[in-house]
Amino acid sequence: MKKLLNGKFAFVLLFAVSLLFACTGENHKVHSEISEYTCPMHPEIIKNEPGSCPICGMDLVAGKSSHGEADDSLATIIKPTNSLILSAIKTTKVQSGSRYGDIQGRGVINYNTNNSNSISARVSGRIERLYIKYNYQAVSKGQKLMDIYSPDLANAQQELLFLRDNNEPQLLESAKKKLRLLGASERQINQVIKAGKISNTISVYSPYSGYVSEIQQAAGSAISASAGSTVISGGGSSDDMNMGSSSASRPTVPNVASNSPLQLREGQYVSAGQRLFTFVNSGTVWAEFYTTPENLELFKKGNRIQIQSADVETKTTSVVVSLVQPYYNEGSNYSLIRAVIPNSNNVWKVGELVKVTPENIQKAGNWLPRTAVVQLGIRYVAFVKQKDAFVPVYVNVKSINGDWTDIGESLKNNEEVAVNAWFLVDTESFIKVERL
Repeated sequence: MKKLLNGKFAFVLLFAVSLLFACTGENHKVHSEISEYTCPMHPEIIKNEPGSCPICGMDLVAGKSSHGEADDSLATIIKPTNSLILSAIKTTKVQSGSRYGDIQGRGVINYNTNNSNSISARVSGRIERLYIKYNYQAVSKGQKLMDIYSPDLANAQQELLFLRDNNEPQLLESAKKKLRLLGASERQINQVIKAGKISNTISVYSPYSGYVSEIQQAAGSAISASAGSTVISGGGSSDDMNMGSSSASRPTVPNVASNSPLQLREGQYVSAGQRLFTFVNSGTVWAEFYTTPENLELFKKGNRIQIQSADVETKTTSVVVSLVQPYYNEGSNYSLIRAVIPNSNNVWKVGELVKVTPENIQKAGNWLPRTAVVQLGIRYVAFVKQKDAFVPVYVNVKSINGDWTDIGESLKNNEEVAVNAWFLVDTESFIKVERL
């Protein structure tokens, strides 16, 4: 009986020892798997033991070790949102081939300051009356500009009458020539001879037709930066061409010189040789607009563009780009594009808004939809799919043609890219891009 009890006791003791070793091994396995702790709000905080987050103070939660049999799905979930995004958004691949552009933007009809003529004072004197009041006032050839009193003109008229009365034909002709050089017209000279008395003032008439101006600056040279600007930056046919990129430092359509009061005043003295006015001829006008660097290839000098009135759709013309002038303003690059439009019938009015479209130009390249590329500052980013997540990647934008963006050799043709990159942009943090 005693031997039987000893046998049972030995069996129970053996079972207890085996159970203890099993629990110890399982507990060791759990601790080996749960060897890292992270903050639910700040997944970049990782520690090897329990504790609290040094940023927000929350208790750290257990996560599986990155060594051995790690849980890839957990590592993906706790990864920062600015370096990897989980999404089931539609994807596309890089397409090689040719695309036609469909770019449209707004411009303005401006003065052609190359067609200008000046009027200078031929005599010294005082402006008695001024018949034009402001810059860029329309003036016709032969229109009276001002009445001026000049002692030199009065003396020349007195000399003319003296020679007439003394019957000196040869000297009389010299006196007439002198008055002509002082700016008097034949009608004014004959009127003095016929009336037999001098005129205290003499009128100055315009020898040109056009717009009068004292401003010696190109009409399109003044550039102002403002928010909500319209710059041709490619893609689509809408007027908002910036596709989400910041345009605060980009200019509006080129300025048109506005009507401002003349600096000349009645009663003001002028000296001989002083330039009084510049007349800008409206026989030709400029179509001016701005574009971004990626579209300069479409608007090179010599390329043809279509100009259409923003108000009258039937008023269109095809012209050639005559000037490309680059500008840099507050971190934004853009260029002034100018084309000369014949305007002998005065069809195009200065200040008229126009729509600008380049001739369809076929371009070869490696293309992504324009929505698949997002501009961050001066660089561009696309989201490449890796398993069930998207990783932001820098791409080089060579050109934009319509709704397509040429990214060159930035990505492989078999890589899947999110169709709508803006949908994946994290609004609470900057995107962290790890490779080019």
